[in-house]
Amino acid sequence: MIATIALLAADKQQGGLASLLILVLPLAAIVYLMVIPQRKQRQKQQVFLSQLEVGDEVVTAGGMYGTINHIEDGVAHLEVDTDTVIRVALTSLSRSAGSEDDSSGLAAGSDEEPADKKGKRSS
Repeated sequence: MIATIALLAADKQQGGLASLLILVLPLAAIVYLMVIPQRKQRQKQQVFLSQLEVGDEVVTAGGMYGTINHIEDGVAHLEVDTDTVIRVALTSLSRSAGSEDDSSGLAAGSDEEPADKKGKRSS
């Protein structure tokens, strides 16, 4: 009788552990899948910022294109037009102007329509 009670108690504990794992493992996977890409992106941004030099053409997070004239403590001076220089935080510089990170799905200068608009006729 004591052995039966012990087996039932062990069975209930394993069920509790299994249900706990069912909850914890997906949550851990979600956190892992969110943290690792963010860490890689942050590292990529740090490398980009450390390689910036005067004369580089860059794009800010707001979409402003400019050429770096001067870099000081956390601030870059960008020439956006002839005799027009703006000061921006280094952390707001998102990418090099020559990079091919176009997220619109079309290559620069491409005459091809996006796949979802091909074959549709306008009435």
